[in-house]
Amino acid sequence: MTAVRRLLVIGIVIFFLGGLVAYQEARVNSGRQPVFLRVPGIMEPRVQLEPRLEKYYRGCGHTYPLPLPPGIKWQGSGKEEMTSLFPPAEGWHLRQEAGRLVATQEVDGLCPVCAPKRHLAVKDGLVAVYQGPAGTLGPLLKVTGLKISALPANWQSRIQAGEAEFNSEQELLEALDSLDEYR
Repeated sequence: MTAVRRLLVIGIVIFFLGGLVAYQEARVNSGRQPVFLRVPGIMEPRVQLEPRLEKYYRGCGHTYPLPLPPGIKWQGSGKEEMTSLFPPAEGWHLRQEAGRLVATQEVDGLCPVCAPKRHLAVKDGLVAVYQGPAGTLGPLLKVTGLKISALPANWQSRIQAGEAEFNSEQELLEALDSLDEYR
């Protein structure tokens, strides 16, 4: 009699697990997320969607997507595996966003679009050239010998308002050449 009970219990467990697998498969096939049975501290949900990688530039505040490394199988990767691929020591931060893991690498400096830009600002009463668009924390490139007070009013207001921005080094040099007469 005990053997019959054991077989009955095993049959019920197999039936239940088969139904659970069929339910999960039906959710995946219909385009919905599978349901995770989560036991805190024992199981953690796995990455189901391909993670998104991005690079954040502190200097200008821009974020750009990064290509996913080839040859890595994302399906079933847990947070431990993702942390080993994207270590915090290299500036990576992992977060969950809409069922997808997002790995963001924070780096100092300006993004590739902002790096070639230049802007003029005032430093100690002189016109200074900074890397990056106006309003960014780009590095100081040089302090010119031009006193801000010696410039025409329209240039003074443009520089002080942060509107003297140039898309290239060439545009900057042309502007400085036109201001050279006010030395």
